[in-house]
Amino acid sequence: MSFLAKIAFQQKNQLARDNEQLRIASIELERKAILQERTRISREIHDSVGHTLTSALTGLQTAAHAIGKSHYSLALEMIDRTKDNILSGLDDVRTSVHLLRENLPSHPFIPELMGLIEETEKLTNVEIACEIDTTIPELSPMIELTIYRALQEGITNGIRHGASTLFQFSLTYDSAYIRFMLADNGKPPLQIVHGFGLNAMNERVADVGGKLAISSHNLAGGVTLEITIPYQAKTIERSEQLV
Repeated sequence: MSFLAKIAFQQKNQLARDNEQLRIASIELERKAILQERTRISREIHDSVGHTLTSALTGLQTAAHAIGKSHYSLALEMIDRTKDNILSGLDDVRTSVHLLRENLPSHPFIPELMGLIEETEKLTNVEIACEIDTTIPELSPMIELTIYRALQEGITNGIRHGASTLFQFSLTYDSAYIRFMLADNGKPPLQIVHGFGLNAMNERVADVGGKLAISSHNLAGGVTLEITIPYQAKTIERSEQLV
């Protein structure tokens, strides 16, 4: 009886230790989940709001310059465009919240990219030459969001930090990879510093199995942003979602 009592006591202690380890693991898992969600939300706020404010500031600066030259019709046009851009930015924030909650696209992908390009051109007077491969297959929502935010952040950085007036954008596909390239003619930085925006972009790209490369043209001017995403990442992501 003494031996059985000893075994029972040991088993009870082991069960208590296992339960405590399980409780600690559960708390840590919850903490990581909260941190990941906060990171995703901060990325969305930075990308969508940052682009909207940069475009709005550029539009207002153009309007102020037009007023100084007594070009009042142009000033009113830019103010109206800026107002529409801010309203669109509010919609973008709502869409970001929806994407965070549902992880589903709300609009066709390519038209959304073209809409971003056209709206940016109208609001900032920059030129964006683009080439989008029509053979690109259906992509997963996270890859689409990664590409959209990279284009948004790349243009915003080019305007804000490099005073860029011309961008060249291409999105192509072969049997294995989605390839993203964005180049600008802005003032090249002395050193490429990865702030919040670039770090968030890098994290997005890594999350879908891709690679990010940023290079400066130095004397030629401008910066080039290149992203390569394996198309197989779509299958991997879907299987993870099913789990």
